[in-house]
Amino acid sequence: MSGNGLQWIETGSESHVGLVRSVNQDRYAEFEDGRGNRLLVVADGMGGHRGGETASRLAVEAMGEVFERSEESLEQAIRSAVETANERIYECAGADPELAGMGTTVVALALGEGGEAWVAHVGDSRLYLLREGRLDALTADHSLVAEMHRQGFITAEEAQVHPRRNELTRSVGVAAGVEVEISGVAVRPGDRFLLCSDGLCGYVGDDEIRQVLESEPPLGAARILVDCANAKGGHDNVTAQVVAIAEDAPLEAAPLEAPPLEGDGPGESGKSVPSKGRAPTDPPDPAPATRGISRLALTGSVLAGLLAAAAALWVLLRG
Repeated sequence: MSGNGLQWIETGSESHVGLVRSVNQDRYAEFEDGRGNRLLVVADGMGGHRGGETASRLAVEAMGEVFERSEESLEQAIRSAVETANERIYECAGADPELAGMGTTVVALALGEGGEAWVAHVGDSRLYLLREGRLDALTADHSLVAEMHRQGFITAEEAQVHPRRNELTRSVGVAAGVEVEISGVAVRPGDRFLLCSDGLCGYVGDDEIRQVLESEPPLGAARILVDCANAKGGHDNVTAQVVAIAEDAPLEAAPLEAPPLEGDGPGESGKSVPSKGRAPTDPPDPAPATRGISRLALTGSVLAGLLAAAAALWVLLRG
């Protein structure tokens, strides 16, 4: 689909409950403000069936409301949108004991005239950029295992099978405040973006994602990628949003304002590493009723303690 503004982009989206779960806690949407700027959002809820579904819905609704009426810069508009979503989820959870502790991941892409774009994310939903045949992740997972790898406490191979690879260090709505990671990117003609929940990038490898994005129009690519995740077991809800920038878009071929991430760890770009350190051949996740609850939003001090303990254990085991 396309809105009235930014006629040089084409988008397509698809979401599926998967083959194991009974409720789809993923939500996605596309919005346009009065200036023609566009916002795409994917949210992956957690906190039990009702809690996860409610959190992701509230996040997408709140972000759309803020973005559509915003007169701020794109960067500030996307930041305000996520912060407002956090406030709304947190307040709702506090008013209903059955929703206590609910939260959601968020990944969002804001596109403006002239090729200005901003990426915002919290959690382990991802945004990829396909440019000139190269696929890069523009987001780094906010997860415990990804952080342990970035700190050098575990290897990429250990991260792939770590029992705590599903635990988040940041999420939207579980605390009164949220730390949103935001970066800018200069869009070029021919670029393609993919926003997805971990039900996709956790099971479908980078090479397969790249091939689909290169060969299919946005809606077809989104549907094929969702089908690929289900073909690998459909262990999770799966959502894909694809954005294609026209080859003749009136944009300058400017360099990236924020270069693609480098590294070989979970959630880092430039390598074909499955999301959250999980290989496509890993066993299915725990039962849906428990997996969402097991994800944690950790403060910086708690995370530091966990990492220190992990380092000490690593030394003892190899001593």
